[in-house]
Amino acid sequence: MRIVQVGSCAVLLATLVAGGCADSSSMTGSGKMGRVRMTMGGSATQAMTASSMQINDGSGRSITAATITVSAVEARNLDGQLVPVTVTLPMDVDLVALISGGTVDFPDGTLPVGTYDQIVVVIRSLHVTLSDGTVIDVTPPGGGWTVVVPTDQFTVVAGQTTTVALHFRADGAFQWVDGNLEFDPAFDCDVD
Repeated sequence: MRIVQVGSCAVLLATLVAGGCADSSSMTGSGKMGRVRMTMGGSATQAMTASSMQINDGSGRSITAATITVSAVEARNLDGQLVPVTVTLPMDVDLVALISGGTVDFPDGTLPVGTYDQIVVVIRSLHVTLSDGTVIDVTPPGGGWTVVVPTDQFTVVAGQTTTVALHFRADGAFQWVDGNLEFDPAFDCDVD
C-alpha cells in the first residue's frame, strides 16, 4: 500500500454533476456493487503542533475547533467517470480531533464493481473557533471545496469490502489572507 500526497485542486462543479448523473449499473454492465468502508484521520506523517494550527495574522491566535461538513464522496473509474460512493451524507467531522490522532468512521457504503484511481471529497462548510473565542464560518467557493485525491488503482469486488482511508493534512490548510480565514483542504489516501 502506498500513501499518495497531493494538494487540493478545484474541479468544476459541472464535472461532478455530469459524472454523478450517470447510471452506475451502466458503468459496470452488471450493476453489481461492492462494499466500501471509509475512514478519515490525520496525516500519517504529521502530529498536531501549535504551528500547524496557528493563524498567520500576527495575533498569536490559534484554531481550537474546526468542523467541516462532508457533503459528497465520489470515485473516478478508469473511463474517467465520477461515481458517487453511496454513503449516508452529509457528515460533520472535527478536524482538530483528526489532527490530534483521532479517526472518524463513515457509515458503510457501496460502489459499483470496477477499478478506480481517484477519490473526490466535497466539503460544503467549515466552522472555526479561535483561541480568543472568535467564531468564524468560512464561506466555500461555489458548491463547496472539492478535493481531488489521486490513489493507486484499486478494484471494488462484489461481496468484498474495500477500505478507503483519507488523512487530512493540516499544514497550509488554514491561512489568514486580507483579513479573512481561507481554507485549502488536502488529503492523503490509501486504499486496502
